[in-house]
Amino acid sequence: MSAAVPVRGFTLFMTGLSGAGKSTLSQSLSHAIQEQYRRPVTILDGDIVREMLSSGLTFSRADRELNIRRIGYVAGEVTKHGGICICAAIAPFRSARAEVRARVSQYGGFYEIYVSTPLAVCESRDPKGLYKKARRGEIKGFTGVDDPFEAPEQPEIGIDTSKLSIDEAVRRILALVQRDGLV
Repeated sequence: MSAAVPVRGFTLFMTGLSGAGKSTLSQSLSHAIQEQYRRPVTILDGDIVREMLSSGLTFSRADRELNIRRIGYVAGEVTKHGGICICAAIAPFRSARAEVRARVSQYGGFYEIYVSTPLAVCESRDPKGLYKKARRGEIKGFTGVDDPFEAPEQPEIGIDTSKLSIDEAVRRILALVQRDGLV
């Protein structure tokens, strides 16, 4: 009797501005992975994590980085146990994303996906009305308006949802993990 080959876990870590398409893309990726590969997927959506795991945090840089480290911790645990984790968070700071990469990579695959949809497009979508509030001064420190977003310098892939359909973006992302033999 041959031993089963262990399944390697991996994390798809999507970063980008509010309204870039991270949540929509994460849902589509999850469905595609479950349908095509029959593997369960854990989604860590930034809005839900902030509400459920990080509700006491502010939007200071230190608290934003702590929030991303918490997401990274959970993603690392999912990956360590052979799972698939999709993270969809603004994650505006390179240093916090680098910490997540280091944590998760020790257990399995890590793919930084820069959802690089331009600010003007994100602002025109404005699904939660946050850009309007930020422009009116009702929200201070809003990423992309009066707080910086440090774009990834070497993401595994960039996806601009104003130029690519969600289906094509899913195909391109899955091609990476297929290439690496993780699905």
